[in-house]
Amino acid sequence: MFTQIKPMTIQEFITFAESPENADQIFEFINGEMSEVSPARTSNSNIRDILAFLVRLHCRENTIPCYTSGEAGAFLIRGNILVPDFAYKPTPMSTDYPDSAPPTLVAEIISPTDEAQKIRDKRNIYRAAGIVYLEIYPVPQSVDVYRPGTDMQTVDSTSVIDLGDVITGFKLDLSEVFKEPV
Repeated sequence: MFTQIKPMTIQEFITFAESPENADQIFEFINGEMSEVSPARTSNSNIRDILAFLVRLHCRENTIPCYTSGEAGAFLIRGNILVPDFAYKPTPMSTDYPDSAPPTLVAEIISPTDEAQKIRDKRNIYRAAGIVYLEIYPVPQSVDVYRPGTDMQTVDSTSVIDLGDVITGFKLDLSEVFKEPV
């Protein structure tokens, strides 16, 4: 795992992250510090895929513009470059690195090995940017919901989160998100 030794500018970070020798790695730039994004558990990817499926299905059925990305999509948000586990926006994803148009909905799927400070830093950046943010905890199957201008709300796997303020008419049924595959 790469950890930054000396301070760098955002442009130095972009140059580093885009270099051919780093093509197979994913990096974030948070509060002026670079860190490599470590591979996640496959169960986390499953949760991300279910979330993307539910969002895309709803958008298709309701003819809503829908662009989603996963852990390979980097966004420039308030001078930081973040790589959320899941992101949605109603405008096309950019071919530029990083995408300068931030998403309107982000989810991070929290692993036991995630660093608490990094989670807090990312949460604060998303919130300051006015992005609806979900912290998904596979164990104990709960979600912390952060919306602009409101207090955090924790919900469990039996809850439905109304995300109609971000995606018209969309309600996220967490029993679907946490359902065991058949």
